Amino acid sequence: MARRRYTIDEQRIAMFEQEGRGKGVGVDYKPWLTVKDVPSSGRSTRLQGIHTGRTHHLLSDIERSLFYCLDWEDSVADIREQFPLDRSATAQIAEACNIPHPRFPGVVTPMVMTTDFMVDAWVGGKMVQTAYAVKSGVDLDHPRTLEKLEIERLYWESKGVEWSIVTPAVLPTRLIRNIEWVHNFYRLDGVVEPHPGFYQDAGRRMRAQVSASSWLSLQQFCENMEVRLGLGGEEGLMLFRHLLATKSVLCDMESVVLSDPLITMASFRTLSGERQENRA
Repeated sequence: MARRRYTIDEQRIAMFEQEGRGKGVGVDYKPWLTVKDVPSSGRSTRLQGIHTGRTHHLLSDIERSLFYCLDWEDSVADIREQFPLDRSATAQIAEACNIPHPRFPGVVTPMVMTTDFMVDAWVGGKMVQTAYAVKSGVDLDHPRTLEKLEIERLYWESKGVEWSIVTPAVLPTRLIRNIEWVHNFYRLDGVVEPHPGFYQDAGRRMRAQVSASSWLSLQQFCENMEVRLGLGGEEGLMLFRHLLATKSVLCDMESVVLSDPLITMASFRTLSGERQENRA
């Protein structure tokens, strides 16, 4: 099947602006581009954010990997993907640098350039913004890509915002795989409970048994908890993933392999009750 042509003209730009794309923060932010707006080769993803609670539109494997890292970081307050840049500003930068401004083939309209991620995070007690451009190593071998990145770099420099290029080489593969293993279990909103508060109580009781079960494999522990807590099949593992995703149970996410069937409960720990309350 032929790929859908990816073109945005002045009419669509006006429509996007009317829809409020590129505006808002947190749960109210609307990305300039969604997975429906760009040609897909099967690599686009929609994920519900831990920090924002909204659906994030990620257009490549690399974007998804960086998103997992950002969404896992406690200091992060907001993640805004496909963040639009002001066209008048990027046009001025392109002209000053004698770089052709990006346009869609066959379209006179200058493209609205976007930054892959705009992130708000707490650093030293202050909220700091950082912009990220996500590229493969191969992308950086293309002169035209470097020209567009230079426009983006100068744009954020003029606004006093730190800007970085992220490639797969700098992303922690094991950490990302572990986050992916638990990320969708951060919220259990769609799971039907036998009665209100059932999983919250079961999770609290499961967490209390972690330190006393170091000799068990994770699979054995979850199966035992299913019997003790009256959980259905596979609900023990689901609930334990939820505890990991909410950081009620901790482990060294950069060294273990959570999907390893031989992993034991010795790899996991919990905070003291007081520290757990402070974390929440």
